[in-house]
Amino acid sequence: MPWNDNQGGGAGGPWGSGGNNNNGQNPWGQRPQGGGGPEGPDLDEVVRDMQRKMRGMFGGGGSGKDGGSGGGKGAGAFGFGLIVLILVGVWFIMPGSGWYQVGANQAGVVLRFGEYSRTTTPGFHFKLPSPIETVILPEVTTTNSITIGQGPAGQMLTRDENIVDIDFAVQWRVDLGYQEGVRDYLFNVRNPEGTVAAVAESAMREVVGTSDLQFIITEGRSEVSRRTREILQETLNEYEAGIEILQVNLRNAEPPERVIDAFRGVDIAQQEAERAQLDATAHANRVIPEARGVAAQLTQEAEAYRDNVIAEAQGNADRFIAIYDEYVQAPDVTRRRMYLETMERVLGNSELIILDGEAGALPYLPLDQLGQNRTRNQGGNQ
Repeated sequence: MPWNDNQGGGAGGPWGSGGNNNNGQNPWGQRPQGGGGPEGPDLDEVVRDMQRKMRGMFGGGGSGKDGGSGGGKGAGAFGFGLIVLILVGVWFIMPGSGWYQVGANQAGVVLRFGEYSRTTTPGFHFKLPSPIETVILPEVTTTNSITIGQGPAGQMLTRDENIVDIDFAVQWRVDLGYQEGVRDYLFNVRNPEGTVAAVAESAMREVVGTSDLQFIITEGRSEVSRRTREILQETLNEYEAGIEILQVNLRNAEPPERVIDAFRGVDIAQQEAERAQLDATAHANRVIPEARGVAAQLTQEAEAYRDNVIAEAQGNADRFIAIYDEYVQAPDVTRRRMYLETMERVLGNSELIILDGEAGALPYLPLDQLGQNRTRNQGGNQ
């Protein structure tokens, strides 16, 4: 053994003599006495026996004092190295030392001596054994929800100096949109839920303070939610909080309870006004097309009348011009013809009977029947 210099008296080991006479300084080297029983095993002898066996296993040489000591040292160093290798191997394969698994809804954040090193995705990964590297497995795909505004904290002042009770919910999760989102979520914000609540309330107060009460409780609810989400996300990005705001839902927005009846009356009046406006718009949409149709019909009839009058006048003018051209060529004949046609139109509707004296006497001429026949024929033609 290294601590056994094999000197006389069997004095070996750091605790004194290996024999019986050790002056009470080697409790392991004493052989049990008394009782007449057999002596116990010598510890030095056991160690020497183990050294011989080790030398035989690993090819150690030497049999004397020097040879035994040199071989023991070489075999001891080799055995120590082998044990170290075995321990290191066991260290690497033990669960939690080298290999680790990241779940589907998790991210693996590896710390090297307590400082952030990297973020790993779901699956099996390798890290240096503890305590060199440790891993944190936070859930990053879970959607968190927080309700803000219940109780007195929900009363906010509007731009027109009215008070409104606000109750809204914020949905958020870890921001996976950039590489270091998980790191920022773990190390830049101590209390993520409290931070989201505080910033969300501040953002909502800013939006409400720049809006009128009537707008907030009626048609502006979606606009208020949108503007609050934008301000909340911008603020968290400035904090590098690693938090993504999914949605802001305005659950309740109404005046305080003491004046809620009056505001409900205003709301009902507003709805009735909107309904009356819609009815008027519907009536206008029905009447205006009808009026336009009647106007178009009258316009078409006027245009047709105009075209008819113009055509008739143009025809009379063309006929007059044609007669005039004939008159220029034969004035006497044309005058006589015009005279006869005119007399025919005039006398054709009268009861007068004109006899030409030069025609000679007729044997019988029923003048009274001629007049009746003429009147009968005119009535039948009508």
